[in-house]
Amino acid sequence: MTELKAKILLTGTPGIGKTTLVRKVVTQLMNSLSGMPLSGFYTEEVREKGFRIGFDIVTLEGDRAPLARVAPTELPGSRVGPRVGQYAVQLASFERLMRRSLTPPTPKSPEHRTHLVVIDEIGKMELFSDEFKQVVTKLFSNRDNVILATIPVPKQRAIPFVEQLRSRDDVTVLTVSHTNRDSLDGTIVKALKSHLHTSMSE
Repeated sequence: MTELKAKILLTGTPGIGKTTLVRKVVTQLMNSLSGMPLSGFYTEEVREKGFRIGFDIVTLEGDRAPLARVAPTELPGSRVGPRVGQYAVQLASFERLMRRSLTPPTPKSPEHRTHLVVIDEIGKMELFSDEFKQVVTKLFSNRDNVILATIPVPKQRAIPFVEQLRSRDDVTVLTVSHTNRDSLDGTIVKALKSHLHTSMSE
C-alpha cells in the first residue's frame, strides 16, 4: 500500500463497517497519544422495537442530536425538511451539535497545534447543510489538520462536494471491504500517528 496522506477518506457500501473502523482508530490514537487535540462526530442508527427510525450524530464526548428521522405522512402545505428516501433531515439539531463538535480545541501548548478531526460522515444528509460544507472546506484547507472521515460509495449521480474532496492532492481514499475491514485499523493508526508527530515537530 502506498503511503497514506494526512487526510483519509473511508468509503464502502452501507453497513460494511466504516463507523466501527473509525471508532477503533480513534480509540487507539487516544490511548497512545496523550493530550492530542481532537474533535468530531460519528453517525449512528436509531432503532425502535427493532426498526430503524433514523440517525443521530454523536460527538466524541458522547453528546448526541438527531440527524434524520422517518418522515411523517405529509399533509398538504406541511414542511418536514429535506428528504433522503424515507428520512427527513433535522437540519437545525444537526447544525447545532455539528458546529460545536467540529470546533478545534484550544491547543494546550504550541506543539499541540495539530488537530485530529473525525467526520463520520460527509454524506447526502449532512450536505443539505451549507454551514457544514463551509466548515468541512475550512478544515480540509488547514494543513495542520489530520482528518479521518467517511464518504458514500460513488453512485450514478456523484455528489460534487464529495468528489472535490476525493480529488485533493492531500487526500487518500480507502475502500473498506469484508476482506480488509478487520486489518485496516493498524495501517491507518500508523499513518495518522506519523502525520500527527510530524506536524507537532515542525
